Amino acid sequence: MAGRTNIVIVGGGLSGMAAAIEALYHTKGSAGITVALLEKEKRTGGNSAKASSGINGVLTQIQKSLGINDSIESFVHDTLKSGRGRSNEELVKILANSSADAVSWLRDDFLLELNSVAQLGGHSFPRTHRIPDKNGRPRPVGWDIVSMLGNYLNTQAAQNESRFKLVTGARVTKLLTTKDGRVSGLEYESVESDMATSQRYRHESDVVVLATGGFGGEGSRPKFLEKYAPNLVGLPATNGPFATGDGLLLASAVGAELVDMDQVQVHPTGFVKASDPGNPTKFLAAEALRGSGGILLNGLGKRFVNELDTRDMVTSAMTESCSSKSKRAQCGKRSDTGKVAGEPQTAAYLVLSQAAANSFGHRTLDFYLKMGLMHKVSGLEELATAICVDFTTLKQTLTDYDHIRYHKANDEFGKTVFPQPMLNSEKSVNSYFWGIVTPSIHYTMGGVRFDEASRVLRESDGQPIPGLFAAGEVTGGLHGANRLGGNSLLECVVYGRRAGQQAAVEAARRCLEQL
Repeated sequence: MAGRTNIVIVGGGLSGMAAAIEALYHTKGSAGITVALLEKEKRTGGNSAKASSGINGVLTQIQKSLGINDSIESFVHDTLKSGRGRSNEELVKILANSSADAVSWLRDDFLLELNSVAQLGGHSFPRTHRIPDKNGRPRPVGWDIVSMLGNYLNTQAAQNESRFKLVTGARVTKLLTTKDGRVSGLEYESVESDMATSQRYRHESDVVVLATGGFGGEGSRPKFLEKYAPNLVGLPATNGPFATGDGLLLASAVGAELVDMDQVQVHPTGFVKASDPGNPTKFLAAEALRGSGGILLNGLGKRFVNELDTRDMVTSAMTESCSSKSKRAQCGKRSDTGKVAGEPQTAAYLVLSQAAANSFGHRTLDFYLKMGLMHKVSGLEELATAICVDFTTLKQTLTDYDHIRYHKANDEFGKTVFPQPMLNSEKSVNSYFWGIVTPSIHYTMGGVRFDEASRVLRESDGQPIPGLFAAGEVTGGLHGANRLGGNSLLECVVYGRRAGQQAAVEAARRCLEQL
């Protein structure tokens, strides 16, 4: 697809799809305005498709119906606290104030039943919305969202080919600019399905929206990690290999400022598969597993952290308490040297009682079981044997946990929310679910500096680069030093829509200028 459209969006994850939908909606009465979305992979979705914990929303209809007394102020406070003083407060306020509308947009316009709410780490109230199964249990939310929006855009591309084009297998290699610094289009290469040939194209536009994601999935080419966070090189990652920071290179080449590039979130719970412990790509153990009542144990069968603390704090505690040989979770059958091939340096056990499993939902849990990421045992003795810890120690750990929960006693790790008990009732199905988890690169808070209108800002003078907008993980300055769970999907919807709306306004203005 060579030629020209008024608006071109680079990246087909949630932020890019939200931008495309809004750009189409806000230009539907403008004759001749066209939109294109370019995605370098064979299909849209990006890392958004892997999101499993949910999307945050404050003062939503669901929160109100459940009697959750949340507030915008509380959400802003939690997000700023998590950001450790590095977050742009105005961007955070927009995120919080727009959150209810973002959830409503998904529920009302795309019929996504975000009717289940959980409390994740670092949040003062339950505000992370998920989709319940038909039997009332939550299911993976990211996949459902991008599938629904993707279907909508595919339909638009088929029915309105002259107005909207969706191109996959298109890797953008350069942003075009005019003499006065306005972004005026891009160049991209189209890789054929057999991956043997490619063609290069030049595509002109009035507006470009970058929605290319972060750089947490670079694999064997950690150019940004080596430069900004060399201490993390070699850690596994939960990202797809496509998260290579393409948009950061494109934007910086036209003078964009990069901010917080050294702020990389290491998620505490990437699953370690016993049959393949050394695989550098980890499947994320959703934070909702802990939000539903799961706990973390070291190799001695003892708790070591408030499981609902922020991700950076849980990761730090895990590194401190689960890295030595005696306290590290055992990832498989050990050799004579006491090591498992490819065993991570830090590993803990994630354990759910039957009540916690019921709360989390068996559809996703069954998927984890099928994949060999989690395991099911009958009773506490089987659990102790499975995770190679002393039965008496394990029972005491769970007994102490339930005592704190029922008697509202002080927890030595500062936990105040105890979603479910850990000791199964003798009258209930007596099962436990467990897996091994390790810290994994999950999200990059750094990116292009942007403003409240999703405009990308220049490094030289802090002013907007004309014709260039951005949304999603490619941007920096919103999350600061640490992102709260549920804020990524929210950011994609809020700022993706905002970028699409602003792009539509800019494209219409440019059309008028050219009359």
